[in-house]
Amino acid sequence: MDQIVAILNVIGLISLIAVAVVVISFLLKAKSALHELMSTLRSMSQTIDRIEKDSKPVFIQLETTLQDTSSTMKSVQKQMSTVESALGSIKQIADRVNDLEARLQAKIEKPVMQAAGFVSGITNAIESFMAEFKK
Repeated sequence: MDQIVAILNVIGLISLIAVAVVVISFLLKAKSALHELMSTLRSMSQTIDRIEKDSKPVFIQLETTLQDTSSTMKSVQKQMSTVESALGSIKQIADRVNDLEARLQAKIEKPVMQAAGFVSGITNAIESFMAEFKK
């Protein structure tokens, strides 16, 4: 029976050694994988830092451009209200000029037409006189 116990002890120790070898092999592979993971993470961190550093000026310029655009739009809106006001004033002036024209035409047209008729009559009379005089 001692012999069986000794054989079982040897088999147990060999099994334990085999498990230890497997665990050591697994840990070595895990260590290698962790080193590769750490290297990849460092590389990613450096890439992210470089992207952040390179993109900062772009974002600053973008912000400045947006502020300038906003300022320009506000100025355009102010100018548009000024233009609308000026157009309203021009329309009022044009309406007044049209009204003045109509009033002047009403007051001047009749006397001018009478004067034109009078001049036409005198011209016809002179032409008739000259025609008779030439005969």
